[in-house]
Amino acid sequence: MTKNELEEHGRTLGIELDRRLTKSVLIDQLNEHLSTPEENLDPIYEDAELEEEWGQADIEHPLMPVDAFVAPIAEEIFVDPIQAIQAEKDARRGVHNQSEMVRQAEEKYQILRDKRINAEVLELKAHTEVEVARKNLSSVQKAWEDSKELL
Repeated sequence: MTKNELEEHGRTLGIELDRRLTKSVLIDQLNEHLSTPEENLDPIYEDAELEEEWGQADIEHPLMPVDAFVAPIAEEIFVDPIQAIQAEKDARRGVHNQSEMVRQAEEKYQILRDKRINAEVLELKAHTEVEVARKNLSSVQKAWEDSKELL
């Protein structure tokens, strides 16, 4: 399997694999997940039948504070917790990627700004040299003209 195929297969088994890792690490993670007994899994996923009943009657979500009010879930709206977790991971990854793009753009801007400033400094130095050279030229021309008159 390719890394993409391993990632897709892992999702069907309830594990999210990171394709940035090597293929052998992905396979090891998948094998470890498959060998993990179900009693060690997070209690949120132990009984999928309770998912629809959270917030109703006497059933409490394992992570929900006891005194928190939970609105009943409409029957036609069911959020698969695995999909919700995956969506959160994708969103987190998207925020991280965008933050990195902003950092890189700011770094590029800083480099270009520094180059522009350096170019302006060099331009001013060159302009000053041109002015000095023109003054020297005019003084040399005047000296030449004066020497021609003496002849």
